[in-house]
Amino acid sequence: MTSLSSENYTKGFLVDEDLMAGVTAHPEQPGTYVAFVLHHSTGEYLGYQPFPDLQSALQVINKIPRSWSYERFGGCGGGNCGTNGSCDKGNCKSGKCSP
Repeated sequence: MTSLSSENYTKGFLVDEDLMAGVTAHPEQPGTYVAFVLHHSTGEYLGYQPFPDLQSALQVINKIPRSWSYERFGGCGGGNCGTNGSCDKGNCKSGKCSP
């Protein structure tokens, strides 16, 4: 099962065919974190919970029993393919993104 870690949570989300899950710094309370789950097609939140530390937030998300895959933000970033060989809005060919 794919999971979020303290190294990758700021660079992407966990996704499956219906949902997206992640962890982010709380926008109004420095030093705290928010775990969230939403329908990626509608943007509707299914869950949003603040935690006093990063590990607690990551643990809650990683316990959700789904067939997650990790999706990195920004696709290719600068036109180069990411480590997973995919682009945000195109295909990865010869190390470059194409529409």
